[in-house]
Amino acid sequence: ASISIAVLKAYSQIKLRNNTPIFIDEPELFLHPQAQRNFYKVLSELAESGTQMFYTTHSPDFLTVGRFNEIFLVRKNATDGTYVRCADVADFVVDLKQRTNIDSNDADVMLQYKNAYEETGDTQKANEAFFAKKIILVEGQSESLSLPYLFDKMNYDYIAKGVTIVRCGAKNDLDRFYRLYSEFGIPCFIIFDGDRQNVGTGDEAETISKNRAILSLFGVATDFPDNNVQEKYLGFERTLNQNLGFATGHKGLKLFKQVRQQITTQAQVPAWVQQVITRVETLQDNTATILIKPAAFAAEEIN
Repeated sequence: ASISIAVLKAYSQIKLRNNTPIFIDEPELFLHPQAQRNFYKVLSELAESGTQMFYTTHSPDFLTVGRFNEIFLVRKNATDGTYVRCADVADFVVDLKQRTNIDSNDADVMLQYKNAYEETGDTQKANEAFFAKKIILVEGQSESLSLPYLFDKMNYDYIAKGVTIVRCGAKNDLDRFYRLYSEFGIPCFIIFDGDRQNVGTGDEAETISKNRAILSLFGVATDFPDNNVQEKYLGFERTLNQNLGFATGHKGLKLFKQVRQQITTQAQVPAWVQQVITRVETLQDNTATILIKPAAFAAEEIN
């Protein structure tokens, strides 16, 4: 493997008239994680130098949310057979214009996703999600640490089910990641805080704006979620903390430690956890795009 990497690295540093594409099947084989990331860097340098690179992979180290426009996802199910999904950056530019009347371009959109990806706090999970059967999108560490524990108490093996929990880093990036993964046909479920406690404060307008951005994904036009588990999301009226069955003001790791101390039996697990499990289990794959497109664009794609 080291020889192959060295040859390809040298290839990337020289200019040849022959621009023959390179095809590699599962480049991650026999490489430890650090070597995989190094190999991915070499392949990226080759692509940037003008060489067409094609490879198949089952490793999250050979792709990145920040370059999602290079990914083609191949899946198979009983209804659609084998299908391929990808994401065109131009569609995200159009969607942004339709939703917010903001003019953008391909480079700006890719930069926004790259920044959001780097702010997740767990880029590995964000990449791993492209291989998931289903995705649960959460705001931060409180949810990403507590949910697996609560699922375990309910005897729900989410990993065996092919579910990945992605920490988006911030509430305002939940809808961004939902749009991205949905474009690849991967069904998602969102869990977020409605933060109604911010009413009457200087944060009220921003809170409502963030809530509406998420709720609009599901055709809901309200300022705050209703604290009930819906088909594809759960919005706590206030916060996760108020829905654990015990009083706490902690967040992140401190909250997780408290959850383990306070919830020790299945009977103590909040009812919404089982309801979320049920909803996640019913999510269908090869989900339709949710990007907004002008009628002209939609008609052209159908034809």
